[in-house]
Amino acid sequence: MEPFNDLGKKYDLETSGYKIKPYPSGGLGHTAIDAALELRGSVALADVASVEVAITKYAGRRYTSRYPQSIENAKFSGPYLAAYTLVHGAPMLAAFTEEALHDEAVRTFARKVSLTTYQEYADLLEESPAKVTITLNDGRKLERAKYYPSGSVQVPMTRAQIEEKFNVCATTAIKPEAAKKILAMLSTLGEQQSFDEFWPLLKKD
Repeated sequence: MEPFNDLGKKYDLETSGYKIKPYPSGGLGHTAIDAALELRGSVALADVASVEVAITKYAGRRYTSRYPQSIENAKFSGPYLAAYTLVHGAPMLAAFTEEALHDEAVRTFARKVSLTTYQEYADLLEESPAKVTITLNDGRKLERAKYYPSGSVQVPMTRAQIEEKFNVCATTAIKPEAAKKILAMLSTLGEQQSFDEFWPLLKKD
């Protein structure tokens, strides 16, 4: 019964930590989104000649260099995710709608985005580092590289970021005030004497 010797004494969440996905898209591309977000405020979109997104070979098996034809495809489209991020900011739930896919500003900018292999880390499997390089019309280049994504053990999300993600997701089904109360109760789970007030809050509007 050796596998059960540490049952109730050792917890994977405590020893190994956990990851939270900040964006509702394929996790292997989150480092590229993080890099694009950091570059977003550095340039005017009109000054951008091209954008190169470099990822590992493994990530490249899941990600495509084509513009998406469906919402599901959008979660794994390098050009779409980079373009959306640089045009609008972080790709949250609003990025994965039919309206977003037909956003002309995003569609136009996506034509400037190319997907390539990050040679320095091409064969990595455990992690998915990425580098985003923006070439301006005057020839200057701006680049940002990320090894670990936001939400990982190495780059944990802040409490404010976690609350924002919770509220974005929860308010698709319940009222903002109910979401706020649920988060407050979950944040003090060990202190709750009763869940009588909790369960009604989960009722969908």
